[in-house]
Amino acid sequence: MSVEESTADGVVAARLNHLFATVHPASRGPYTSPEVASAINEKAGHQVLSATYLWQLRKGKRQDPTHSRLTALADFFGVSPMYFYEDETAKRTDEQLRLAGALRNPTIRQLVLDTDGLSEQSMTAIAAMIQSARAMEGLPPSIPTAQ
Repeated sequence: MSVEESTADGVVAARLNHLFATVHPASRGPYTSPEVASAINEKAGHQVLSATYLWQLRKGKRQDPTHSRLTALADFFGVSPMYFYEDETAKRTDEQLRLAGALRNPTIRQLVLDTDGLSEQSMTAIAAMIQSARAMEGLPPSIPTAQ
């Protein structure tokens, strides 16, 4: 997908907003557009983008990000620049971001650590219990990730 194709239907805005919502230190909420623009510009040693331009990208009001701007944004958020261009890369990255976000929760982190070393039979039983708990709480079944 070219930059023009991805921006035409709001893909860049959606993916950029997803990064803002999910990639940030555990001790705080999401970054602001001014924070991200400032960090990118400071690292580059010159103005790559303004906070206003970044806000416009996020709102879909600007449809013209250059590859260098998308690369700078990807670098800031720790993802591949291809996140903005390829659906498959975005899907894999979003799965990784979801996992990283879940592991911020100390209870989930401990559950993962506690399962280390268990047999496949025990892991299958635990997975079934989790699906039952999801159903009891009215949550949809979890979607298996590609292995």
